[in-house]
Amino acid sequence: MTDSAVRAGRCQVHSKTVLSFVSALMILLLYAAYGHIGKESHAMKQKQMAAAVKKVRLLCLILTMEKDLNTKAAAVNKTWATRCDKHFYVIYSTQKRHDFLNVAVPDDRHKLVFKMRKAYEEVYQKYINDFDFLLKADDDTYVIVENLKYLLWHHDANKPGYLGFHFNKFVNSGYMSGGAGYVISNRGLRNLVERGYQNGVCELQKRKDDPENSEDIETGRCLETAGVPVWTSLDLHGRETFHAYPLERHLFGNLPQYIYSWAKHPIRNGKECCSRYAISYHYVKPDAIYFLHHMLYETTVFGLADNLEINGPVFKFDRIE
Repeated sequence: MTDSAVRAGRCQVHSKTVLSFVSALMILLLYAAYGHIGKESHAMKQKQMAAAVKKVRLLCLILTMEKDLNTKAAAVNKTWATRCDKHFYVIYSTQKRHDFLNVAVPDDRHKLVFKMRKAYEEVYQKYINDFDFLLKADDDTYVIVENLKYLLWHHDANKPGYLGFHFNKFVNSGYMSGGAGYVISNRGLRNLVERGYQNGVCELQKRKDDPENSEDIETGRCLETAGVPVWTSLDLHGRETFHAYPLERHLFGNLPQYIYSWAKHPIRNGKECCSRYAISYHYVKPDAIYFLHHMLYETTVFGLADNLEINGPVFKFDRIE
């Protein structure tokens, strides 16, 4: 082989090596570019989803009494209530406040069902076009409104449905714990009033299994009669989002025995007690409400991923339980 042929062969090899190197470099640059674009696209989708969730219109009804205005109701008012798009305190009072829904039913546990019925009828008459979903809660309930809106974003407000902590007792389809808070869709409230109250099919009857006609049970019974199904509120891992007791009692398993047999879904203790996207806790004292709120909204843990980093489904997709 001549020297010129050898040199030509070497040049060809060198050229191929250079081309391979350039090709590899181009591929790496393209991957980097697409990766950057992918991250930007993902971040944009997260922001768009957050904006869409924020548009869910939530009306909150909080049951309270005059004697608790400066304690329980004050704690709720200074924390989560103002995160609702509109909120009212359902109260029997001579006081007038823009956030009071005064109902002419005296404070009495046995009359709560009548108090809430009047509240729902008034909301139907005055505010039915102002919300997508309605939350009923107590003045010792703590609610993480953003997580609630995120759950509700998966549902259609124009379809009847309601959800919360699901008890499998007293009503064929079960009922939602009143203290943990329950949510009714706009169409569900329309059904409750139009097909239930106005049709006279939800009149109270004396019942041996519930002699005091508990508000949450009777509301659940009327919703079922009015054709409002139960929607699931579990997350994708089967964990509860609504809770009938404070966080620490669910966490440590310090719960009354009845709840293990009444609950629709098996009760879990420890860190599996509660969804990462938990929505509510009940029997929360005012100091604990302030504490929870501060830990959630005023504390940041350095190094943890952005809370908006949602890479897949969070809640169960089945709508009706």
